[in-house]
Amino acid sequence: MHKSPRKLIRTVRFHGLGGPEVLTIDSLASPSLQATDVRIAVKVVRLNRADAMFRRGHYRKGRLPFANRL
Repeated sequence: MHKSPRKLIRTVRFHGLGGPEVLTIDSLASPSLQATDVRIAVKVVRLNRADAMFRRGHYRKGRLPFANRL
């Protein structure tokens, strides 16, 4: 199998709790794909209610920094 170079992906992340001011757009290396994986191009992503609650400290669904991939 041919290995393609890992690309950078944009993410919306927050490294601390708070309002919209804690949101940042960062670039991360895309995850490595296995032989059975499929990569899907995403054009639009939004933060949902659970993301907003977690960012404000009301809902724990992960660890910081937390990222939604764009």
